[in-house]
Amino acid sequence: MLHRARFIWISSQRIDHAVSFRTLLRDGPGRRDDGVNRWVLLRRHFDLPAAASAAAIDITVDGRYQLFVNGRPAGRGPGRASPAFQRYDTHDLAPQLQPGGNVIAVLVHVYGVDTAWYERSRDFWQSVFGDGGLWCDARIDCGPARISVQSDESWKWLDCDAWRRDTPRSGWGQDFIEDYDARRLPRDWMSPDFDDSGWQNCHLLLTQPDENDRARGWGPIEPFPTLLPRTIPALAETPLAPVRIVGLHGVRPDPGLPVDRRIYEEALVDLPAGLVAEPEALLADDQGFTTIVTRGDCEVAMLLAFEQRHTGYPFIEIEASGGEVIELAVAETIPGEYGPSPPGPQRIVRESFLDCAHVFRYTARPGWQRFQKFEWTAVKYAQLVVRSATHGIRIRHVGSTYTHYPVQFRGEFRCSDPLLERLWEVGRYTLLQCTHDGWSDGPGREKRQWLGDGIVHYLAAAAAFGPSTQAVDRQYLVHAAESQRSDGLLEMFAPGDHHHGGVIIPDFNLHWICAAEHYLLHSGDLDTVAEVFPALQRSLSWFERQLGPNDLLADLPYWHFIEWANVGREGEAAVINAMLVGALRAAAAIAGHLGYGRAAGRYLELAARVSTSLNERHWDEGRGVYVDVVDPRTGARRPRVSQHANAAMILWRIAPPERWPRMLDYVMAPGRLKLTAVPPIVPTGEPFDPAVDVVRANTFFAHFVYQALATAGRFELALEAMRAAYGPMLETGTETLWESLAPAASLCHAFSASPVYQLSAHVLGVTPLEPGFRRFQVAPQPSGLTFAAGRYPTPAGDILVSWNVEGANVELELTVPVGTSGSVCGGAGLATTTPAKDLPPGHHRVRLVPTAGAVGDPARGPAAAPGPSAGPSARCRRV
Repeated sequence: MLHRARFIWISSQRIDHAVSFRTLLRDGPGRRDDGVNRWVLLRRHFDLPAAASAAAIDITVDGRYQLFVNGRPAGRGPGRASPAFQRYDTHDLAPQLQPGGNVIAVLVHVYGVDTAWYERSRDFWQSVFGDGGLWCDARIDCGPARISVQSDESWKWLDCDAWRRDTPRSGWGQDFIEDYDARRLPRDWMSPDFDDSGWQNCHLLLTQPDENDRARGWGPIEPFPTLLPRTIPALAETPLAPVRIVGLHGVRPDPGLPVDRRIYEEALVDLPAGLVAEPEALLADDQGFTTIVTRGDCEVAMLLAFEQRHTGYPFIEIEASGGEVIELAVAETIPGEYGPSPPGPQRIVRESFLDCAHVFRYTARPGWQRFQKFEWTAVKYAQLVVRSATHGIRIRHVGSTYTHYPVQFRGEFRCSDPLLERLWEVGRYTLLQCTHDGWSDGPGREKRQWLGDGIVHYLAAAAAFGPSTQAVDRQYLVHAAESQRSDGLLEMFAPGDHHHGGVIIPDFNLHWICAAEHYLLHSGDLDTVAEVFPALQRSLSWFERQLGPNDLLADLPYWHFIEWANVGREGEAAVINAMLVGALRAAAAIAGHLGYGRAAGRYLELAARVSTSLNERHWDEGRGVYVDVVDPRTGARRPRVSQHANAAMILWRIAPPERWPRMLDYVMAPGRLKLTAVPPIVPTGEPFDPAVDVVRANTFFAHFVYQALATAGRFELALEAMRAAYGPMLETGTETLWESLAPAASLCHAFSASPVYQLSAHVLGVTPLEPGFRRFQVAPQPSGLTFAAGRYPTPAGDILVSWNVEGANVELELTVPVGTSGSVCGGAGLATTTPAKDLPPGHHRVRLVPTAGAVGDPARGPAAAPGPSAGPSARCRRV
């Protein structure tokens, strides 16, 4: 790939010229280790003859960077990506540039290990150059003159020891804890006036072949041969201050504890008088400050609370004499927030291996200074400990730079039930905390972009934010395709520390395929779906190879996840086979839109075979329900029954509709439903008798249960389930939705925001029928509500829906955006009184009246078409 600039790096990191075409062909690539947790300062001074009229820089690094121009922050990155498809960012430099001397400065953090969002390169060039590298290309216009500043040998570097390198990591897949000594950082190193004459020059990361290798066609070796532009916007950043002091205490110092345990385990005692002055100043935005003094036998701890759980970069602003130490830990909760408070002072704790040590240690230099954590995390509480401040230290701010994807709040939902309104709003806020340079499951524990979580994240975000997140939505599909293994399976999350051949979740591939169809219907972006379609086909080929003699997947290898519930997975498992049917139908629909008729027909034929076998082998006529597992050798049905399997059979319309009422009576009966133990997320469960009980869906698979109930025209059962699951959660006052029904795991989890989509799609009733909402349907299911109103964002504009129950009728108003047409269809037991199909742009009023017909009657079709093989509901018929 042709680029104007080259990668550069510190000249002390040698280039291994012994690696050549011959050695690579004979021995293969090795894995070079140049150390972990490294921090490198790089700068380039240049002069401009006049003010810049325009200036932009393309930049990427191996690791992550912070960019500065003339001492001021100018950007950070790069966004997460596979190293085989490395992304570069583009930043506007013009506002920071000046006539005369200028400097571009870059702080590069080299992880040296995989993280939840970063992958080390495993390509052969890594054995030549090692980890680390900077690439940039700046183009600056000064009147008619264009000045170029590229990564080259004129850049200066310093391997910075202000950060200790031997610190532990914060948690599973997280970055290293920052133990930072400000006295060791060169002052004003980002300034044009800084004297860098003592710094060394960088060298190019480039080797040339010898004459014989060149004759064979072997070219130069460089890092990251594929560089692609970033396709998502820069993240929003807003400084926040705490709103409450939870506690002030003395600390009995225990310097023998390591940095990842000390702030969490040291004894807290009553605070002696005179050590803290004006603590409330930390809650204000003015220029006041808090003064803290420590004694040799007593340090000071302060626990602060922010108004809401959010994702942020914790920071401090202080005035110090030099040598004082501040430790700052943040967390999304503290013990006692959602239950009984444990004995002793309130504090941030680490109770299990799931709890990360999101903490930094800062050793001050003299004067006023500011330090901000390099990586963002979940923040609601901040625990500050001041050490070695016998002469006093002044603290102006302890805060958090709130960061998130720059969404637009285009979706809206209101209804007659305040709990459901609040659930929609809290779900939307939860999604925002999980949307950054990729979709993340939760901001505190992991930050991974799990493929399975993505289908819920996408649909909920589509209802809440609409096209404003399309760039990151598209990136999710592309990132997954870029992770594909040679056998066709996609990694269970991507990019990140999946270890290339490590643990993998096959069922997440099927969710990703269904998400691709939902993306196409919502966005109309046929180009992206065409780009990932070959990966989709290779993934389905892997599943085809796993089919047994009964046309069913049997004894599926790897991590057969489904969700955090003890559902039957062995043998011929109903739920994974039903998911395969859903994915095959989604693939057929996508193939049809792409003009691949032969592929579409083949996928539909295979889906029909799997469906037939499921209906023949898994149906328990005596109980009127599908069992989870059938022995592939004997055909024996095992008794365990789950909401998961039966919801999947309805959602993807595998079960004949005449069976739906019996199925739902069985799997929705409150007395049968049992939450099953799946540690560590669900540490304990209820007693379970497989002959009579039903495995209850947890917060992830509840999404598909709600969808199935909407498909069957029984969305009132979904609303009852939402109230039962989320009502107690919301009563705690939580600002975000939890990973599980109890506050035992992540307290901000995107897949728990499924109700945002469900309420918009099934109470308002809006679903797309053709890509980009060119045609859509409105099929509301009042489900006991007396009114609902809101807007569903689309690429063509917002669909506005409102309806009121008046007696036995429903009076509905609809605004159809320009470029689309909408059909109003009755939800469960309703039909229109006047023609309401393919309504043109504009405002419309439609009356829905009760109509005969049993719920689930196949002639009436699903109340809300779930995607694959979707078409206008038969409820669009006239009355």
